[in-house]
Amino acid sequence: MITSRKILLIGLIIVAGCTSVSGQEMLGTVLGNYSGVNGIQLNPSSMQSSKTYLDINILSMDFFVENNYLYLDKKDYRFSRFFKSTSEFPVHEGLYGTGDRLFYTNDNSRNKNAYQQFRVNGPGAMLIVGRHAFGITTGFRSVLSVDNLPYDIANFAYMGLNYKPQQNINFKDNTNSRAAEMTWAEIGLSYSYALYQRNYDQVTIGFSARRLFGYAGMYAKINSVDYLVPNDTTMNVHNMNAEYGYALPIAYDKNEIWNEKLFKGGGFGFDLGATYTRFARLHTQDYFNHLCGQKYEDYMYRIGVALIDFGAIRFTDHAEKMAIEDKSADWENLGNFKFRNIQQLTDTISYKFYGNNTGAYKGSSFYIWLPSALSVQFDYHYKKNWYVNGSLIYGFNMAPGSLSRPSQVAITPRYETSWFEANLPISFYDWYLIRMGLSLRFYFLTVGTEKLGQFFNLRNFSGMDFYVSIHYFFEKGICKKQKEKGCLDSERKIFSRN
Repeated sequence: MITSRKILLIGLIIVAGCTSVSGQEMLGTVLGNYSGVNGIQLNPSSMQSSKTYLDINILSMDFFVENNYLYLDKKDYRFSRFFKSTSEFPVHEGLYGTGDRLFYTNDNSRNKNAYQQFRVNGPGAMLIVGRHAFGITTGFRSVLSVDNLPYDIANFAYMGLNYKPQQNINFKDNTNSRAAEMTWAEIGLSYSYALYQRNYDQVTIGFSARRLFGYAGMYAKINSVDYLVPNDTTMNVHNMNAEYGYALPIAYDKNEIWNEKLFKGGGFGFDLGATYTRFARLHTQDYFNHLCGQKYEDYMYRIGVALIDFGAIRFTDHAEKMAIEDKSADWENLGNFKFRNIQQLTDTISYKFYGNNTGAYKGSSFYIWLPSALSVQFDYHYKKNWYVNGSLIYGFNMAPGSLSRPSQVAITPRYETSWFEANLPISFYDWYLIRMGLSLRFYFLTVGTEKLGQFFNLRNFSGMDFYVSIHYFFEKGICKKQKEKGCLDSERKIFSRN
């Protein structure tokens, strides 16, 4: 039996080491007309469409993990167990003498994917002044992705070399599989401008630029590998082309904390977007004496397109890059070998493939690229407070060392007022998983998930998602003083929401 206190840690370690995949996108906090500064995440030009002229983010957090390889059986799983220190999760005996296992595996030949994200949006703000909108953001992000990992490698990584069904089979994998992890802090500035406003039409453009501070990063890219496992302890690699790099807060020769520098690299990230809005009424020039006097113009629909998370961090401190180029190796007693530290592991890999402990070494710096994506949004105002949003997030990789963002398509019905909002996203995640979520906003507080089924044992548990957000906003057209030119009310009303 395994306690619930250990299960999250075990699960994340296994996902990180054996499989691959943003709530991943926090749809409940970024789609609506009160999303404010958080809407920048999907499209920086969306600021201009806000019902608020000033938005102040206090704190937003998201935790997300999903994979298509490991799962808890729905008979064993209860979401409440994660929060009970005395709860235990049953284990089962692994096949072919591979030992006791907490997770079951999806036994198919599909390549394995996983994605894990922990995101904190810190203090930030958005301000609209006529045709101009400005934003400032701060944040902390930690992302792990594994993409296109062959099923045979996933099985050996999780089950061990003693997984009998795959022994004495010559595997030739040319899938360009990759894995990456990066933890970083960021601070950004955003700007959008109403480029065209006439009759019923508006076109806005926007961009964001962020300074990135890399705390830790590592990646591995396997271009091709031809190998065979003849027994429980030996691996014969006939040919391999791969590269990997790491910059970690660990002393590589001692496995102790390395704290000489907090940040081991730096870089920049960019977002660029445009939005077309079809107004419900004829556009008129907006004149106002005070920022609160700006009017909100209702719309029939709007369409947005953006390139998000384009950029990279270059790790230069405490960083190492290695590569294996068209090499072979016969690795005996691999199943029993215990590595004392990271340096011994990398030296041994180099020696096995090159005959010395420096042949695989390729440099002291490398890049890890952000989880880049094309973002497309369509928002339709059905009637009064009812809306329907359609979104596409199409992830793509910029380089071998890239965080791979899973693609998804989502349809999100929404009920929206200044004091209450409900979103019901229905998404098709990574082209294989249908999910239903729910987010609710009560004044200043939003809580939500894009995987509502995690709270019930209706299906096997393969991941989870939860996000929460707090921010204050000031609505357009609602001012403090009576009869102020351009204002629509005698009082300024302050609501809190995300």
